Amino acid sequence: MKAAQQGNGALTAVRTTLTAQLAALRGVAPGALPAPLLDVAVRRVELPGGDVYVLLPADWEALRHEEGAAGRPVPFWARPWPSGLALAATVAEEPPAPGERVLELGCGLAVPSIAAARAGGAVLATDGATDAIAFAAHSLALNEVAGDVAHVDWAEHGEALAARGPFDLVLAADVLYTRANAETAVRLLPRLLADGGEVRIADPGRTNACGFLAGMGASFSLDSRRSGDLSLYTLRRS
Repeated sequence: MKAAQQGNGALTAVRTTLTAQLAALRGVAPGALPAPLLDVAVRRVELPGGDVYVLLPADWEALRHEEGAAGRPVPFWARPWPSGLALAATVAEEPPAPGERVLELGCGLAVPSIAAARAGGAVLATDGATDAIAFAAHSLALNEVAGDVAHVDWAEHGEALAARGPFDLVLAADVLYTRANAETAVRLLPRLLADGGEVRIADPGRTNACGFLAGMGASFSLDSRRSGDLSLYTLRRS
């Protein structure tokens, strides 16, 4: 059933499978999951070529408060940020060819991955937050598109991720918010990309973006454009 047609009964069924996956990924009993994580909604996202739908926690502030009280990280993955939406729009406008291998780093709610999968790309959506992976898998299913998901922490799983490549298109939205992320990206991205492939990054003006672009400049050409307050970077091997 398409996401646009989801009713209360369908959402109840989704919540059941989501609860089981989240509990398994966290390694806890279902009753130990925070209630705001399971209070879900479906949001429509307008993209060129047609809308897509994402499953997400209905009340992000409530989830943030509960996770903070439990000593867990802020669930930045759990809301559709402007960078991810802008990147998804570029993917919808300039989609991968059918069968091209697409990797999204730090996918969060995976809107760019859904856009790529809708075009026929062979998608792998990854995030360092296990909760994000469960939601991304459900959102791919809601849009009736195929795609794989995986829990990937760049620092810990870079070797394993490179072994799954190379990829024709690598996507990332607002991932340069720490210097460590930017430095890891400079080391890892050349190993992930196939010959003739490209990297597309949406960035809201993070200070670490300059260092990242400088580090990639020796072996990649850069195209950039502005979209409101965001920069959209496309990098290709020189």
